[in-house]
Amino acid sequence: MDLKTAFVEGGAYDETRDIICEIPRECGYTPRKGARMKKSAYGLNDAPRRWWQVVDKALLSYGLVPTRADRCTHILFGDRKSSNAMTKKEPQKDLILEDALELMMNASVRNNSQGRKPEGFICLDVDDLYMAGSPEFEKRVLSKIRKDFNVGSEDKNDIMFVGQRIKWKNHENFGSYISCDQKLAVDQLEEIKVEKHRKDNVPCSPSMHTA
Repeated sequence: MDLKTAFVEGGAYDETRDIICEIPRECGYTPRKGARMKKSAYGLNDAPRRWWQVVDKALLSYGLVPTRADRCTHILFGDRKSSNAMTKKEPQKDLILEDALELMMNASVRNNSQGRKPEGFICLDVDDLYMAGSPEFEKRVLSKIRKDFNVGSEDKNDIMFVGQRIKWKNHENFGSYISCDQKLAVDQLEEIKVEKHRKDNVPCSPSMHTA
């Protein structure tokens, strides 16, 4: 799901910060005419964060919980307990310091599920949302996103997300599964040709930097 005009929907600036921009010529004013911006816009350093704060607040209000491993990945947990919920184990008395640090830093330990079954998840990449979930997830989350945000395109089952192609497939023995590959990104790679006798103090050309 693509959310349109994302940066325009970011948080408003307060009175402590003035950002003056040139009014576009299409508005009919002289080129030097300026205006104070009420909200952030694409190109400002804090625009992505201000937009993230808006969409993150919305996802939290829908009942989603961010993961410890990635603050831009949210999960919706249901009320039912998972059948394979892990039982709480007694801590080992002879746990050494390295093991204790591993337990604290490992993102899969002490997660927020509390034994509940996940209904769906959302991965956020600026204004692109990658998600999967149950009918309950669609009812509780997707309907609210469509209501609260200006939604652009929506793709299902065969999509491109952050350079990876993700699609549903069926296997005759194992059933449905999700395939994820970077073939398109790999195919776009090209060799950077550097002359064998090129000296270290010769700067790279712009095309070499791009490659």
